[in-house]
Amino acid sequence: MPQRSLSPRLAAPTVLLYAAGYPIGAAAVAVMSPFLVIALRFAASAALLWAIVSIRRPTWPSRRTVGHAAVAGLMTQGVQFLGLYWALAHGVPSGLGALVIALNPVVTAGVMAVSLGHRESRQGMLALVLAAVAVVLACAPKIAADHDVGVGIAAVLLAMVGLSVGGVYQGRFCADMDVWLVTAVGLTASTPVAAVFAMASPDHVTDLPRALVLLVLMVVFSSVGATTLYSACIKTAGARAASILFAVIPAAASVMAWFALGEALSPLSVAGLAVGAGACLVQSRSSPPAPTSRSTTHNSSTTSEDHIHE
Repeated sequence: MPQRSLSPRLAAPTVLLYAAGYPIGAAAVAVMSPFLVIALRFAASAALLWAIVSIRRPTWPSRRTVGHAAVAGLMTQGVQFLGLYWALAHGVPSGLGALVIALNPVVTAGVMAVSLGHRESRQGMLALVLAAVAVVLACAPKIAADHDVGVGIAAVLLAMVGLSVGGVYQGRFCADMDVWLVTAVGLTASTPVAAVFAMASPDHVTDLPRALVLLVLMVVFSSVGATTLYSACIKTAGARAASILFAVIPAAASVMAWFALGEALSPLSVAGLAVGAGACLVQSRSSPPAPTSRSTTHNSSTTSEDHIHE
């Protein structure tokens, strides 16, 4: 089955909306505790998406597929955003968070190798090396200036793993599911988890009107817009091709953070941004990984969209 590429009409709004979520999230956690932000965002987004699903009336999948969508959502929504927003509230700049998350394509390749038995090309291995260099360049200055931020960066790394694993899982088991329904199920499954974290941590709101405006923006731009579009990218071209969008998301997020929040990256962080983008570019140009017999066995019983494309 030939690989289908993402159209600019789908890729461009996905990048812009996903990138906008970083400075909006950083602004939100500045006036409200991070887990409370996530719990309210997930709950409101799930309600809005279920309203959209009720209007669209898509074909309802099997209970097993719905369960897969819940697992994928817990990883791409719960793990990613709980980790990311906690990090933003503990001193990690939104641009740096975007950079670490941008290594999603390389981590996705690693997840494929472990879970689907795919072998990486030389270019794929080069991308992994560049990705490691990018993380060191981006994180070293901030850690040197503030040792406590290391825990925050670890939380961002966990968020990146959640996004990558969830993307591969969704591409394999939810390929035929309506993207609005996938996002609605994922947010619904993630809401109770976020609520537990919110109740177990101190809550504070320093500017309620500003917090409410930012929550509305996050619901519309991030949960309903960006994540649904990203699900559509996975459905169209597979998790690997969709993850390549993160090669340009950090640059867009940094510009937005500079414009809206006045954030600035150090020279090493800028270099890390460039190297991270290079890693994603090398990964996108690498030859398709060769499947082993383990993945070949799976291929005989899955639909074409279950494959994770290079």
